Amino acid sequence: MRVLFQPFAAATHVAAQVPLAWALRVAGHEVRVATQPDAVEDITRAGLTAVPVGDPLHVAAKMNPDDAHLVDELRDDAWLRVLDPGEIRPERLTPEYLHGVFATWTPLVHRNTVPDRMIDDLVEFAADWRPDLVVWDTMTYAGPVAARACGAAHARLMFGLDLVGLLRERYRAILDRLPAELRDDPLEEWLGHVLERHGHSQDLGFDEELVLGQWTIDPVPTSLSLPLAHPRVPVRYVPYNGPATVPADLDDPPQRRRICLTLGVSFREVVGEDQASVGELLAAVADLDVEVVATLNAEQLAALGPLPPNVRAVDFVPLNELLPSCGAIIHHGGAGTFLTALAHGVPQIVVPARMWCNTPRAERARAAGIALTCPPEQLTAARLRAMVTRVLEDGSFARNAARVRAEMLATPTPGELVPTLERLTAAHRSAARRGGS
Repeated sequence: MRVLFQPFAAATHVAAQVPLAWALRVAGHEVRVATQPDAVEDITRAGLTAVPVGDPLHVAAKMNPDDAHLVDELRDDAWLRVLDPGEIRPERLTPEYLHGVFATWTPLVHRNTVPDRMIDDLVEFAADWRPDLVVWDTMTYAGPVAARACGAAHARLMFGLDLVGLLRERYRAILDRLPAELRDDPLEEWLGHVLERHGHSQDLGFDEELVLGQWTIDPVPTSLSLPLAHPRVPVRYVPYNGPATVPADLDDPPQRRRICLTLGVSFREVVGEDQASVGELLAAVADLDVEVVATLNAEQLAALGPLPPNVRAVDFVPLNELLPSCGAIIHHGGAGTFLTALAHGVPQIVVPARMWCNTPRAERARAAGIALTCPPEQLTAARLRAMVTRVLEDGSFARNAARVRAEMLATPTPGELVPTLERLTAAHRSAARRGGS
């Protein structure tokens, strides 16, 4: 079959789709990956075939202080503190709050990152190439529109917690209790107009499949995922960090307990800066009897003085290669970092950046006994030092992390999932499409 992947145009989102894309390729299926030109190089460096659609997204530029497009709304995150999609506490999910989230995120984020030109190009490509299955990123809705337009089956491939699924279930339950004339769904209004523009308003109008997919492929361990009614297909998380070279001496057994310190690349890639203070992080570990490998780039290092003697800075190292030698990791809460640490059974100290599901993910990890967490604005060197010491000395963190790792290892790999995807694709393709295939 033909499978079209459609990631958000950022390197970390492409990386989340590479293992499954290659599993399908190895199984003999045709695979292409379509997104805005920003991420084409990341796709081709992974050995996959890229299809550029739409104009460059330039997410980082949109967040730049010199750019007037989204600066006022997105860099000043007062609205995000009030209408944070990562807010999942039941008592906070009132009708007014849920409506505010969708009313804010739909125009400011979704419509800006999935513009008409990009959707139109993807729909045109899908009409020509005729994929059987479209696998799309939960942050971009061009994928389900293209699938609906060409009659393909389609599924979301998650990179983190299914916040959209949770919020949509709660929001739709509220809307369904209202008379039709009082229902106001900003996401339905936008996607409904998009479908109408492509001639599908009558027979193939809006439904929740356009928001949640026909099913969801989820690499988050079931014990840490959000409980949802939507069909969920678990898959084992396989770390992919892109092309990299591992410094030779990192393979040497550490002389002291080793800690990885990283703030990832996704937040800097999108927003252009870190939320946590690198200086505070380094001060916290300076006098501990540990070896710290810190992934810091030149810009981060330029803002610091001399590094503590027990800290070694590397610009980039694939976490999949570094973490097996680590007793703990300090990080920003990003999905790839979090899942890679789980894959190696490494206890975590999370200082979550305010982006998507970093905070609720950190809280679920804390509740599972595999991590300690502290918001960036409350971080002090003393507090972080106490957390690091506790994680290293309390063996329950390592035992709980090993338990989650065992759960991940028992989950089907991307290769083992291929027959399931073949079966689901055959069952979900539109009747009209099946008749013409």
